[in-house]
Amino acid sequence: MRSGSLIGQYARLVVSRGSGPLHKGMKIACRLTGLAILDPRGKQSAIRGEVVSNDADGPFPSWLLAGSLIITPEDPNLSEARILEGGTFRARLGLLSDDGELVATGEGSLVRLSDEVPYDRTCPGCQGWKICEDCAGTGEEGALPCAYCEGSGQCTYCEGVGSVTELNDWIE
Repeated sequence: MRSGSLIGQYARLVVSRGSGPLHKGMKIACRLTGLAILDPRGKQSAIRGEVVSNDADGPFPSWLLAGSLIITPEDPNLSEARILEGGTFRARLGLLSDDGELVATGEGSLVRLSDEVPYDRTCPGCQGWKICEDCAGTGEEGALPCAYCEGSGQCTYCEGVGSVTELNDWIE
C-alpha cells in the first residue's frame, strides 16, 4: 500500500466459522483504525477495524456498525510490513459492540487490502457467465479467431472469473 501503514486502509475479510452475526461465508469490508500489541514481548498484535459493509444477508444492525472488529492474525510473527506486501492471512475475529461487549467471535481470512472500500460484484461485461459476449464463448467469429477475446472465449473484462473487485473494476 502506498501509505506504508495499515491504518486507514480497507480490508476484505471472509468468515470461515463464527457465532452470532459472524457466520460461515460472510464477507465483510472494514476500515482499519488501529494496531495493538497483545504480547508484552511485542510478538502478537491485533488490528482494530470498523465494519463498513457486509455482502451477505443484508446490512448489519446499526448497533453493530457502531462497534469494532478485532482481527488477530494466527501467525504471531506476522508483521505490518508483511501484511502490506502480501495482504492475506488467517485470523481470529471478535466483534465488539460500541460499549465494548464481545457480541460475536469467529475465524476467517483477511483476503485483500485496498485504498478503497472493498467490494465484489458480478462482472458488467459478461454478467457472471465468464464468456466473451462477442463470440458467445466459442472463441471464433466464422473462420477467424474472435477479435475481442483473441480466441480464448473468455470475458476479457473479468478474465473469465465472472466477478470484479475494486482492484480490477475499470468501467466507470
